[in-house]
Amino acid sequence: MDIMGPFPPATAQRRFVIVAIDYFTKWAEAEALATITEKKCEDFFWRAIVCRFGIPRVLVTDNGKQFDNPTFRTFCTNLAIKQRFTSVAHPQTNGQTEVTNRTLLQGIKKKLDGAKGLWVEELPKILWAYNTTTRNPTGETPFSLSFGTEALIPVEVGLPSLRLTAYDLIQNEEALRANLDLLEERQEQAAM
Repeated sequence: MDIMGPFPPATAQRRFVIVAIDYFTKWAEAEALATITEKKCEDFFWRAIVCRFGIPRVLVTDNGKQFDNPTFRTFCTNLAIKQRFTSVAHPQTNGQTEVTNRTLLQGIKKKLDGAKGLWVEELPKILWAYNTTTRNPTGETPFSLSFGTEALIPVEVGLPSLRLTAYDLIQNEEALRANLDLLEERQEQAAM
């Protein structure tokens, strides 16, 4: 988990982005914040990670005071989450977060150029693009490793794909079950 910013103020004066990335699937969650307090970080982590995906074993962050404080440590301890901090001398040791941040930052900068001050409204689209794009380390999309199937993307609705034109409810349900059955194998292959 990491924090990016400050960016030019947008709606409700939000200038920062808090980002969390799953180590294995590369799934990213992010939220725009006006301030980066320990309470806001805790709320984001609870809502975007724990409530959606379950309790992780380990949380890797930098040594920022919003993560390295008694309140946040107690929150993690109560959920049996081990906190790990990146080295002060080498913050790039949390390489996955840095790569993801760079990718999201490129998307935000493009939105800053095209839609002045509307980057907050564009953040979900940037996340969607990130989570539905194949990642080099795994050869899979974060979406497929998280949910067992590829996402139906907007371009497939505008230009009907084979998935839409040959759609059959019964076959689709069987294919989804097969995908879920094979998900563990795909995750193992991605891990290798």
